[in-house]
Amino acid sequence: MKVVITNHTGARNRGCEALVLSKILGIKRVLGNVDIDIIGHDPLYDSWRFGDHAVSKYSYLTKTPEHTSSLIANKIFYLGASVVEHLPIGSALGLDFGLRQSLKSADIIVPSGGDIFTSDYNNIRKHLSILVSAPKGAKIYLCSHTIGPLKAKDEDYFKKVISKASLISVRESESYEYLSSLGLDLPLHLTADVAFTLPALDRESSKSLLKEKYGLDPDKKPLVALSISEGIIKYSGLDKSNYYNQFSGLVDYLNKKGYSCVLIPHVMEVNPTNNDVIACEQVMNRVNAPAENRIIFGEPSAVELKGVIGLCDVLVGTRTHATIASLSQCIPTVSIAYSRKAYGIMRDIFGESLGASLTVPAEKVTADNLIESFELAKTSNPSLDKISEIKKMAHKNFELINTIVD
Repeated sequence: MKVVITNHTGARNRGCEALVLSKILGIKRVLGNVDIDIIGHDPLYDSWRFGDHAVSKYSYLTKTPEHTSSLIANKIFYLGASVVEHLPIGSALGLDFGLRQSLKSADIIVPSGGDIFTSDYNNIRKHLSILVSAPKGAKIYLCSHTIGPLKAKDEDYFKKVISKASLISVRESESYEYLSSLGLDLPLHLTADVAFTLPALDRESSKSLLKEKYGLDPDKKPLVALSISEGIIKYSGLDKSNYYNQFSGLVDYLNKKGYSCVLIPHVMEVNPTNNDVIACEQVMNRVNAPAENRIIFGEPSAVELKGVIGLCDVLVGTRTHATIASLSQCIPTVSIAYSRKAYGIMRDIFGESLGASLTVPAEKVTADNLIESFELAKTSNPSLDKISEIKKMAHKNFELINTIVD
């Protein structure tokens, strides 16, 4: 059997890695030893990161600016663009351009991406290009997504294209309520983010990693993890210097309270506007006691980062899958939100009131607000029963595959 995972940005984004790896492991648990292709923007890196799990190919359709609002024009363009698969450019660059070939050979097509089907980033139509290009009768499973909100022109386009899907699961109740309101004639299921099933590096190995590579001993000093996003500055129109200053104020407060801070760059893309190492370094340059804290440099995997987060007393996170890494281990968590996904996930775990109190809107990031939310989080561990329930819902994503497999 052949499964093709599409719409993958690249594993330099550890959240995207967590999504894709969780899907690979979950699909293989349900279907056994299947062949998997990954269609993404960074196949050379992904080939190294995912190793023997899958074959990585280049997504030449989604690695483009936003597409037109005309479905007919886009179909013609996609057909013409497929000519690139027959040119020697791919082999010259060391890339596999066989996107359409993979889609034709797929038994199941699984678009990944988390919250790509939204108007928040002004690029939904290019992400829908994979569905448009899929052969007639293909089994398409939108697995574990946040979907919406959509602007009127995007919603109309989405409804035309989504009719090709065989199955949809969404990872929080807001998306479920939104899609239900559209009246789609499609199987729709409320589940949870597949990354709640991602394994973590075991505790002793995580301690060794922190001690030997970064010089921190979690047995001697309590740790707080900070996932600081560079991309949120662009997404939310924030003032860079002020944003860095507010986080450095939080670090100074935590250091005075006896904590060391572990700054986690969960996204390390080639584009500097979405490379969290830059944000972490800018914050570290501003703190009063930099020697008390560490940036997790290098190429740690999503599994290793989850293990490190599991050693911390609290996580304050701007990256959704950093917060999922902490929540799935019942670590007290503060989520900084720039889109609906953060609000929905926190609400589903903590309830309406507490979920809102533990979620700081990006435009309201101040040291005082972060400190207040941190203090609240310390006494607000995610419920073990609730997280167990969420993990069962996350595993449901893979059990649903049986409903569309012959």
